[in-house]
Amino acid sequence: MGSLQELQRLLRVKEEAIRSLEHEIIIRDEMIEQLKSQLDKYQSILPKSFTDTEVTNGYMPRKQRAQGISAAPQGRIDQTIQQYKRYSKPQR
Repeated sequence: MGSLQELQRLLRVKEEAIRSLEHEIIIRDEMIEQLKSQLDKYQSILPKSFTDTEVTNGYMPRKQRAQGISAAPQGRIDQTIQQYKRYSKPQR
């Protein structure tokens, strides 16, 4: 086992390394916040369709919204409407 002075020196080296890593974490967190801020700024300026990855790559979206049909179906005109038997509702 090492002497007390050697153990204290190793402890100081480890503490310095921890402080250095904590400082790097703080710097990295500040950089992340700045980049997020810039990204939000650019996304607020650009139109939504321009920022979509599919459109920026030159491809159209895979699914497109279907168009509705507003007219009655063009089937046989002489179809009769089937009448169903009426039933009275039971009293509660």
